Amino acid sequence: MQHKLVAKNTSYQILARGITSFIGFLITLIIARKFGVTGFGDFTKITSYVALFYLIIDFGLNAFFLQYENARFKNLFYLRMLISVGIFLLLNVIAVFLPYNAVLGTGFSAAERFGIFIFSFGIFAQSIILSASAIFQKTVNYFFYMVGMVIGSVINLIVVLIFAFLNFSLIYILFGFVISSFVGAFALLIFAKEKIFPLSLDKHFATTIMKASWPLGLMLIFNLVYFRADMFLLSILKTTQDVGIYGLSYKFFDFLIALPLFLSNAIYPFLLKIKTDQKLFFKLTNKYFFVFLIASFIVIIPFWFISPLFTLVKTDFSGSILPFRILLLSLPFFFTTSFLQWVLITLGKQKYLMVIYLLSTLLNIVLNVIFIPQFSYLACATITLISEGIVFVFLLIPLLKYRIILERKGQTGV
Repeated sequence: MQHKLVAKNTSYQILARGITSFIGFLITLIIARKFGVTGFGDFTKITSYVALFYLIIDFGLNAFFLQYENARFKNLFYLRMLISVGIFLLLNVIAVFLPYNAVLGTGFSAAERFGIFIFSFGIFAQSIILSASAIFQKTVNYFFYMVGMVIGSVINLIVVLIFAFLNFSLIYILFGFVISSFVGAFALLIFAKEKIFPLSLDKHFATTIMKASWPLGLMLIFNLVYFRADMFLLSILKTTQDVGIYGLSYKFFDFLIALPLFLSNAIYPFLLKIKTDQKLFFKLTNKYFFVFLIASFIVIIPFWFISPLFTLVKTDFSGSILPFRILLLSLPFFFTTSFLQWVLITLGKQKYLMVIYLLSTLLNIVLNVIFIPQFSYLACATITLISEGIVFVFLLIPLLKYRIILERKGQTGV
């Protein structure tokens, strides 16, 4: 029964991701063909910069909200909205000081900074989506999550099609993204069927959950910075065309690495329930580790051979093929670390995760600063592969040690 429930809800998430990604693929084609490599580079710069702040809104709050049986949804909702206000202001203040070199075509122009301001309103929609998803994860029922996400994506496609047909600028396209994200967010909020009025925030709840989640929150922030830093540094150190080429390959890679996240989300509630049963816990961990590993190779093979189809978007995007294939090689690491993160979180290893991702973030940034000027987006893709491989090793070490200790005690049963 447990495995069927995990499979069903993972299927809902994958189906939602499949539909929204297909729609996202169509939107990517529209934007890439409409605005070319340079315009798509501008779009990638803007959206990638704002995405750097998305996981700060998460801050690991959902993981700990699920551990409180009597926690009220609206406390989570308003705490996250309060955090969103701070993040919205922070990212726009930083954007004002982002460098720009008009001669070399590097950095962020005034138009791109204005695009950041428009797109950053999506932070509030993302906050609603994250809060509502906690309810679907808690009830282990992702059907309405799927419906809400599809609604938002369909609206996004319609708006982008209309604006592109009317020859509107990229700013209007970004505005269309914000509109559709709010539509999807409010749909999820309705489906969650949780009260958010009257407006109130339990200070004790806020303080307690923030104290509990800060190691995980920082880990997620370091994780995102380490994962997105290459695009940001590429935007500053290389031309907009380079950003456009890498941006297209990264767009598809981003879809692929989200797949294990859905399975992890469905498994996490069960890990919480059985963590005291060490025999069952490690049996389940061992089984799903290999499920994630095998799934990664199943994904790599077809996408490796269809990657030349990037040229169908525009021949200017032929350069996206090689970095995409390099990124594909890192999928076994991304798939398994996605699962190992939640296993370690279940075991209370948030501070360990925080340290690992802090160190990997620093390593990633240093390597990108050194090699991007010479190797551009190929350096970004290669460093992503190396960095995630190192993270994989360090996430595996404490689990292997813990398992050895339990096997000596005869408690794992595997």
